[in-house]
Parts: sequence; structure tokens; C-alpha cells
Amino acid sequence: MIKSFLKFPSTILKKYNSSLLTSPYKTKMATAGFTYCLADYICQSHIEKKPTEDYSIERSLNQASVGAFFAAPSLHVWHSLILPKIVKFCTKNISRVLVSVFLNETVLAGYFVSCLLFSFESLRKKSLEAGAENVKEKFLPAIESSMKFWTGISFVNYGLVPIHLRPVFVSCWSVVWQSYLSYLSNNQLKIESQEVIPEIKEEEISQSEINKSGIFAKIKESYSLISSFNYKLKSPLFKNEERGFLLTNEGTLIL
Repeated sequence: MIKSFLKFPSTILKKYNSSLLTSPYKTKMATAGFTYCLADYICQSHIEKKPTEDYSIERSLNQASVGAFFAAPSLHVWHSLILPKIVKFCTKNISRVLVSVFLNETVLAGYFVSCLLFSFESLRKKSLEAGAENVKEKFLPAIESSMKFWTGISFVNYGLVPIHLRPVFVSCWSVVWQSYLSYLSNNQLKIESQEVIPEIKEEEISQSEINKSGIFAKIKESYSLISSFNYKLKSPLFKNEERGFLLTNEGTLIL
């Protein structure tokens, strides 16, 4: 009894692996549909913390349809058909892994993130314009997070996982990633508060003007006093060009 119970997981995995080889599209579509639906459930229940009555089944089904009919076929074509033809020119295994990771985090990630953001929002709001606006607004933060999350996983995927299991390996991690992407797509971005320059109060302006006018008045008064002051000197006309003034023989200071 115990032995048969312990063999049950391995039996399921063997059947699943056989199904991947005989019916790759159907198996991967079912897997992606389930993981995308589960990811949105986690997002709504545990990240957004919606009460049960506010849970949107339609939203989860929309995400499941995107996973099944877009993500799974796209990943199958990429991992099984496109990428092997590109990396076959790499002579060493390490170079194949590096090229695969680079292409995965640039070409595939950019294509995937933009398409998912567009699909999620278009299905939610029934508007293509809304989907395009969602991509425009949230693509950069999403692709930045994608590189942080998927780079390490991609090294493991391309270095250790067989080709036919790679989309499944990705789908398992997609539960976490799609939870984040579902939250990002269905919620507004938080705009960082900008520093506000404080306005000068009216009384502060008035006092500043008063201080300035007082200073200018003092300067003008001093200039007039110096200009009209007569120094009684017996010396002849004296000129100091560097300081910019003249002294006459009567002692008058000329500026």
C-alpha cells in the first residue's frame, strides 16, 4: 500500500512526460492554462486581498485563456523550433547557454511581456486602445522585473533541463511571475511623489522687499554724503585711477 502510494507521483510524472512527447501542444496548453489561472487566483486572494464576493472569475478565466492559447504555443515554438536553430552554431555548451539566456531575456521577454500586458488589459476592458495604453505605461517596469526574476531561472532551464521539458519548467515558475504580472496589469502604478518647492508667503515677500529697499537707501545716502563732502587739503590735484576717484587741490572728492 505504502509502496504503491510512493510510486504514484512518479507514475503521474511518467505519464505527463509521455504526453509531452506525443501531444506537446495540448499538454503544454493545459499546463499553461492551469498555471495562469492559479497565478491570478493567488494575485486576487493573497496579493490584492480581495474578499470572496469581489473575486473576479472572469479575470482568472481570461488569464487562463491567454496562457493556454498564446503563452503555451509561443513557448513551444520558441524552445523547440526557433532557439535550437539559432544556438546550433555555438560550438560549446557554455556559449549555447549564454546565447540562449541573452535571447530569452531580450527578444522573448520583450515580446512576451508586451503581448501579455496587451492581452490582459484588452480582455478586461474589451478595448484594444486600453491594451496598447497598458503596454505603454507598464512595459518598462515589467521588463526590468522580468530580467531580475528570470535570468537565474533561464540559466538553470537552458543548462540542465531537456528541451521538451523547458516550457513546463517555465510554466511552474510562471505561477509566481504571472501573479506579479497580473497585479501589475490590473492595478495602477504608484506615482512617486515629487518634491514641491514651497511658496514664499506674502508677508515674507513684503519683508524681503522692505529689507532690500532699506539697503539701497543706505547705499544711496552714503554715496551722496561722500560726493558732497569737501576735504580741506593743501595738496595739488591727485588722481588715483585704480580706485576710480579724483581729489582736487581744494579737497573735493570726485567720483
